[in-house]
Parts: sequence; structure tokens; C-alpha cells
Amino acid sequence: MVASLVRAFAGLVLAVLTVPSLALPLSADASAQTPIPGPVRILFINPAPPEDKHWGVVTDVMRAAAADLNVELEVQNAFHSAAYTLKHVTLATQRDVKPHYIIFRNVDNVAIKVFQAAHYAGINTITIDAPLHSNEIKQIGGPREKVSTWLGQVVPDAATAGESLVNLLVREVQGTGAKGVIEVVAMSGPEQDIGSQVRVFGLKRGISKIGNARLLHAFPGDWDTRVADREAYKAFRHAASSPIWWVADDNMALGVINVLRNTHRKVGTDTFVGAFHWTEPMMTAILQNKVQYVAGGHFIQGAAALILAHDHARGRDFADLGLNHTMDFSFLYRKNVAQVGRIMIAGAWDRIDFRRFSRAANPALQQYDFNVNSYLKAVLGQ
Repeated sequence: MVASLVRAFAGLVLAVLTVPSLALPLSADASAQTPIPGPVRILFINPAPPEDKHWGVVTDVMRAAAADLNVELEVQNAFHSAAYTLKHVTLATQRDVKPHYIIFRNVDNVAIKVFQAAHYAGINTITIDAPLHSNEIKQIGGPREKVSTWLGQVVPDAATAGESLVNLLVREVQGTGAKGVIEVVAMSGPEQDIGSQVRVFGLKRGISKIGNARLLHAFPGDWDTRVADREAYKAFRHAASSPIWWVADDNMALGVINVLRNTHRKVGTDTFVGAFHWTEPMMTAILQNKVQYVAGGHFIQGAAALILAHDHARGRDFADLGLNHTMDFSFLYRKNVAQVGRIMIAGAWDRIDFRRFSRAANPALQQYDFNVNSYLKAVLGQ
């Protein structure tokens, strides 16, 4: 379905996809931004389909932040497609009333083409979730180096999360008294996806530090439950005794769970599963002992980028605090999932006064606070 939709739109973006690589001249210093009167217009290109639960939460939090900060937030979905991402950017640049800012994820090396289209239309950009590939960085450097309208990036520390996740799972296996080499099976996102690559890099780094663990097999699941189900079934035939399944997102974890429940393995006893993204299905899986650890909390990254854009628009540039903003992952497990889950499932993000997290709206604020615990406490009025 998604593939056919992408092909249908391919013609719309062909001209932009084939634009020669042009040098993007530095324009006026981005810190000299003239404050924008009235609402700030922001286009968020959600990289996933509308039904994706993790990115749905990201969007919900952004909408709550936009309501507090007088931001007109528009959301378009990219279906994990560079073509869709570029289509939405191209259409935005052709409007009479353009967005002031575009927030997007670098899907399949599309960043430079997005920067190019947005830059010449006078639209600022902020990237989230995934860094640029090394070959992209070689061409344009970091934010504001060769593309002054690429203002900054908000990138969660996925490498450390990937490493921490495998460490937690290995500890579970060691707690069973298992002897010998601990085999790890991993399911990644698309092989070319830089965000997935960073998570897997962390996994491999973690394994390299563990004396008695090895990565038996890593295979792509394309962020999709059905693909993961199929790939996990094939992988299990070669890894029937592996006690660890490390999975790069929640959708793929559901596929792994589907396969493991029809095998002789006993999840939570002789087999342990770890995943990413604090979604309701993952929290339910923890309570049912089908998943042991879930890395997450980075669902606030969209709101973080929106706050940075808002502050820049109001004349309070964030450059003095850096252009590359990161955030740590936190972990849900059996002991804390109920408490956090009540907040997540309620989705009462409008209880947060996002002005307290903005330096433009809250001049007393000296440093940005992009820690998920601060936002969860704010929901509770703390």
C-alpha cells in the first residue's frame, strides 16, 4: 500500500529529486532573526504513517506545545519515504503563505534536498531524531555552516540507548545462571536508515564490551510489524536457542513477540526481549512479561524542536546554547511501567504549560530542559 502510494507521487517530486547539487551560500546570520509578529507557522513532516503510535505521541505533544506558544502547527505524513518528505517540502515552498519553519527527519538521505528547497524559499529548518550521514556532513557540515537556514538539530542519544538496552538484556540472562556465550539476535530498521544504524552501532559497541556475548544475526524489519513477523520467523530457524532479541522499534517488536509465542522459548524466563518507543502496546507487553525493557522518552523531541523554532522566531536564538541538542533515553520495565504508563496513556499533554520550557516565553530560563522526566512531572502539575 505504502509502496504504491510512494510510486504514485514519484512524478511530483522528480524535478526536485534530480536538481543538481548546488552550493548553498550563507545568508544573513540566523541569530539576527527579526522577531515574527503573530503566530509562528511550523510545518512538521511526521516521518511515519498516521497510524504509527510512537510518532502519534510525538505529534500530540507538539500540538499541545503549539497551543501554548501561539504556533500554527501543520502536520504532514511521509510514510518513511524520502519522496513523500520532499513532496511536502516542495509544496510548502510554492505557497503564497509559507511556513516559517520546517521540522523533519532525515529519511533516506533526503536532508540536503530538503535544505536546498527550503533555503531558497526562505524557510528555516530543524532536523530531529536522526543525524545526517557522514557523506552529507562532508558536503554541508553541521547546522549553519554552509546552510544558514538549517538552524539546528535535536537528536536523541540512540547509540547509548542501544548499548544500554543490550547490557540490560545480558544482565537478565546472566541472572538465570546461564553459562557460555550469550547469543543476541537483533532486528533493525531499514538498512540505509541512519537512525537505525546509530541504534545498531550502540548495540554492537555494547556487545564488544561484554566478554561472553556475540551478535548472532542482525536483520532489517523496516519499522513494520508484518515484515518483522516474517523476518523473525526466518531468523528463529537459525537462532532457536538465542536468549536475547534486541529490537529497534515497537512495531517490529510486535512481530517478534508474535513469533516467539509460537515457539518453545519462554519469554521472561529463558528468553528476553528489548525494544524502543514508549507506546501503549509496548507497555502492555511489559506488564504481560512479553518484553522486558523498552527504551524511550524521546517522544518529546518534536516539542523540543518546536520550542527552539518558536524562540528563534521571537528573537531569542538558541545558538548560544548550541546547535546540536541531544537527549538521553530512559527505560521502562516491570517496576516503573504502571506509573509512567498512566501518564502516557492518558495523553493529557495539554496539562503542561510549555511556556516554562521556552526561553522566549520564560526569560528567567537559562538552560533548555529536554528531559522526559520534567515533562512527565509537568503533566502531574509538578
